[in-house]
Amino acid sequence: MTVDLAVVGAVALDEIHSQAGDIDQALGGSAVYASLSASLLARAAPISVIGDDFDQSLLQPLIDRGVNLRGIEHAAGPNFRWGCRYSPDGDVRQTLYTHAGVYDTHPIVVAEPIRHARYVLLTAGNPEQNHRAIEQMVEPELVAIDTIEREVAERREEFRAQLRYADIVSINTLEAGHLIQWPGDEDDPQLPEAAWSEIRSLGPSVFILKRASQGVEIFEGDRRTAVSAVPNIRATDPTGAGDTFISALLSAVSRGCDLIQGAVWGCATASFAIEQFGILGILSATPEAVAARTALITIDGVPVSTHFPPTR
Repeated sequence: MTVDLAVVGAVALDEIHSQAGDIDQALGGSAVYASLSASLLARAAPISVIGDDFDQSLLQPLIDRGVNLRGIEHAAGPNFRWGCRYSPDGDVRQTLYTHAGVYDTHPIVVAEPIRHARYVLLTAGNPEQNHRAIEQMVEPELVAIDTIEREVAERREEFRAQLRYADIVSINTLEAGHLIQWPGDEDDPQLPEAAWSEIRSLGPSVFILKRASQGVEIFEGDRRTAVSAVPNIRATDPTGAGDTFISALLSAVSRGCDLIQGAVWGCATASFAIEQFGILGILSATPEAVAARTALITIDGVPVSTHFPPTR
């Protein structure tokens, strides 16, 4: 099976607390959200490691979506587990714990069919695992990196070193501040341009600044484009929104969209991910439903005039 997008990241068991309720031991992890999101348009394959305490029946939603699971290895030891609590508006997340388990201790080996994926997404996690994975890929056309605050704050130099692999890096304002050791507030209007100046010197040709409920800003050369979020979406559980966004963007690009169109598709897809707990929101999405929501998005304040991208 040909793979369009290989996703390096964790297959996790999540504990999530928000104003809308609580869940525990739910299927999650960046590789899961990203693969499910991409599968709406593209052939996706997660590259990950699961522990012997992981119930493999939890993977059935990925199987149902046609996700290629040959890149998920099994190892003796505890699975990746993560817990968080959200602020009432969903824009601020407090990480309660991260227990990486076998995802950190068992070196990733990329299965042969997946090594030839056209696009690669390196998600939040162990930079060493990302390095091992990208070294095994065979001349991908495009590599994107998405991250999480812990990775940038605690392993800043390793994260910066990863950027030499990347064509696209997608991070939020807090992470951008950590990355460049910004002395001011994360809301400082000068931060985005300062971050882009440093990021482009490290390798990426595109910087995507995630602004939660405000959407994203895309920096490419001297061009800066604002793509709004879908309005009036209740953020029941924002977990996985960033993974959903960037993988949806890449899947749209794989179907012929340009970067800005891909970002619109990514924001529309992410709106489904945050509406329900865990992966239930993204599982409720269809290409047709996502396409309808693209019409609610603006580009630099101007409403999107057409639905895209083409379905597979």
